[in-house]
Amino acid sequence: MARSIGLLATILLAGACDEGSTTPEEITCAILSPADGTLVHDLQAVEIGYTGPVARVELLAGDTVVASTDILDEAAEAVTLEWDSASSADGAVTLTARALDAGELTMTSAPLAVDVDNTAPAVALGLDRFGLVRGDATVPLDLVEAHPATARVADQFGTIYDGPLDASGAFPWDATTAEERVHWLDVEVVDAAGHSGSLLHFPVIVVNHGDAYEVEYDPAARLFVPADYATVEYHTRGMVPTHAGVKRLISWITWDPTADWLVEYTIGEGLCPHRGISFVSAESRSGEIVLELGRDELPSSIITLFPVEDRASSTFPSNDDPLTFGMFFGHASPLEPAEHVEETLPIEMHYVLIDEAPAP
Repeated sequence: MARSIGLLATILLAGACDEGSTTPEEITCAILSPADGTLVHDLQAVEIGYTGPVARVELLAGDTVVASTDILDEAAEAVTLEWDSASSADGAVTLTARALDAGELTMTSAPLAVDVDNTAPAVALGLDRFGLVRGDATVPLDLVEAHPATARVADQFGTIYDGPLDASGAFPWDATTAEERVHWLDVEVVDAAGHSGSLLHFPVIVVNHGDAYEVEYDPAARLFVPADYATVEYHTRGMVPTHAGVKRLISWITWDPTADWLVEYTIGEGLCPHRGISFVSAESRSGEIVLELGRDELPSSIITLFPVEDRASSTFPSNDDPLTFGMFFGHASPLEPAEHVEETLPIEMHYVLIDEAPAP
């Protein structure tokens, strides 16, 4: 009897050892695509290969599971998961795949880094508003974008540039053949991921013959409405000297639009509209008025006020007398003075004079 019990114990022990020595089948996994360093955006397909009795595959972005699937086809060796890359911040993201069998065995792939870009370019020009562009120029763009690809630049006359952007983020513009005047630029930049960003109606001035001139203010660079505004002069003028050969005037005034002042701005020659010749005026409460006028655009009613010898000229008259043709003026006045009594509005006037090209 004792021998029988010992034999049974030996058989049971042997069976237990055989069962515990079974080694689980090995599993592996790897990310097959995209490749390391790929630029990704929006929904990104990620192909994961695996071997062994894999029951489930997961995709991780950083430490977070972003996609997963159960494996139902035992003969398959790869699966494709869709990852919404917008769930991660733009920039480098580390991807790994994880395979799991039906038990507790887990295998993680080697990591790879992709570059996420789901943000459209923020586009600005590397010039101030009304900045001067001269000659065969390279115009800088000020972009917030890691992967700029192409740019299209147009003005009111047509396309200026349509092509690739290099690392400098600038575009070429041969302004030697462009009309010397204000050009209102529309810029569209497309990045390598296909997102586009725009800058619309941005003013620059092509100046191949001429320059910007500092304005002298009288009384100061501001508008002020005194309590007795109905009986006193309270307007502001800005002046730049004239010179021979000026064919085009460009002037603009700016102020704080949130102040809600309705402003009239006039340009002409002499001291002011009351002691000179007014050429053109406009009114606005937007915070900016732009006036542009060529000598060839003057109406005959103004030309008849010029000296006889200047009436057939292609340029504006000039002399050394500020009371007649020695000064170009900009004249600013508030059109609703009763609403701004004892209030002050800072202003800035600007003048660019375009000269005739010298004879060859």
